[in-house]
Amino acid sequence: MATLTIHNVDPVLKVEAMEIMRQHGMTAKDTISAFLQKIVTDHRQDADTCFCRDLELSAETGQDIKDAKAGRVKYTACMDTDELFKRLGI
Repeated sequence: MATLTIHNVDPVLKVEAMEIMRQHGMTAKDTISAFLQKIVTDHRQDADTCFCRDLELSAETGQDIKDAKAGRVKYTACMDTDELFKRLGI
């Protein structure tokens, strides 16, 4: 199984979210896995609907989504950050 590494998460948001998860008996792994499963399930039911349609997006993220839908984005899928950095040459 691949390892998911997430960087640059707002530390205040992370602490608050981790406390809420703990109160509900969940770990970050449980919560992230449930979120990812929801994305996959929703996409399988309606591939034209974005799971994040109800989220408040920054202007930059909104533009990124438009660019991706228009096929103007080149992306790389990797199994871990080491492979990603190697492919990106950093």
